[in-house]
Amino acid sequence: MERKPVTTQQWAQVLSAFVVFLNTWGILLSFGTFQAHWEHIGLSGKSRSEISWVSTICAFILLLGGLITGPLYDHGYLRPLVVLGGLLEVFGLMMISLSTEYYQVFLSQGICIGLGGALLFVPSVSAAAGCLEEFRRAKFMGLIASGAGVGGVIYPIMLRQIQLRIGFPWAIRCVAFVILATYILAGGILRYKPVPSANVRRVIDPSALTDPPFLLSTISFFFAGIAYYLPLIYLPVFAQSGTAGFSNPELAFYLVPILNAASIFGRFAAGFAAMKAGAMETFTFGLASCICMLLCWMAVSSGAGVIVWSAFWGLTTSVIVSLPGAIVPLLCPSLDVLGTRSGMFWGCAAFGILVGPPIGGALVKGARWWPLQVFAAACMFVGVVLLVYPIGPMEREAEARKIPSADPVTRPVDSSP
Repeated sequence: MERKPVTTQQWAQVLSAFVVFLNTWGILLSFGTFQAHWEHIGLSGKSRSEISWVSTICAFILLLGGLITGPLYDHGYLRPLVVLGGLLEVFGLMMISLSTEYYQVFLSQGICIGLGGALLFVPSVSAAAGCLEEFRRAKFMGLIASGAGVGGVIYPIMLRQIQLRIGFPWAIRCVAFVILATYILAGGILRYKPVPSANVRRVIDPSALTDPPFLLSTISFFFAGIAYYLPLIYLPVFAQSGTAGFSNPELAFYLVPILNAASIFGRFAAGFAAMKAGAMETFTFGLASCICMLLCWMAVSSGAGVIVWSAFWGLTTSVIVSLPGAIVPLLCPSLDVLGTRSGMFWGCAAFGILVGPPIGGALVKGARWWPLQVFAAACMFVGVVLLVYPIGPMEREAEARKIPSADPVTRPVDSSP
């Protein structure tokens, strides 16, 4: 069967989803810079663990909100979700620029930005996956997810450079104006309208709870979420702590952009690898590589080592953001429940991201970072082990289908409650 070229509508949705990743995950991936700022300048009276709750609550709400926004997407409310989410995120950033107390930062950065991202993230991923044929999905989801890396490079550098010139409040406002402009662009080209499903009315798809491949993959993502977010939050603090032998503390603020720049290439590579080897296989290999990197982190003792490790961590963890958008459709009985199951999948990861950094911050005592590093590696190991079973059924069903081009039906799972 001849494969049709990518349509203008598909490109428009891909670009819109790219912008959402740029501004949601791009900001989340910049929270290491925020953590260092609040610890050393803004909220120095609070402990490391207390400050980390701001970032984790934001990520938690963003991902868990998919349990609500996924079904709303399935019912056809894509555009209202995108508009309201963009406005909430910009408003939250503006409020950060006025915040001077811990509770103000918690409400603006943790709650408001989290709610805005929740309205944007799962619907945009589901819309992109839903309008792309299966054989294109992994490649384009890698392209879309690279927006997170681009944002994670641009926004920390932008924040730091503007902060040094005119102060932190105006640096935040400048970022907010850029995000507002890009959301106006994304909303203007958004053309894809999902067909409302009359059959999907639940926040939770009951059939998913008796579907072992989906269930194990989702629990695996919970443990991967714990390990994934720890270095993103604590890497600049680790570099400034003296443990890593960093001679230039200012350079520590650029570790997050270095990590995210490397992840851009990793996300492209993950998408193409998934086309050849399979999305689940590539995802599992990527998580296994993350275990090795977390163990190597324990041996880092120089400034050059931190920089190199940051780049490799960005490469290996790229699968965690880029491939779930291609994996979840393969774990659905039909695309009618894609939004709902996407919300369940990312919602489980939200709990991992919520508990990981506060636990990690409590494990660090002075210059002793190895408890945090071992904890992260152990969580990632559990995530890999849980993925061993789902690979087999997915390979057998893919072999049975042998679909060379577009087909909205994925795995034939019993969908009865």
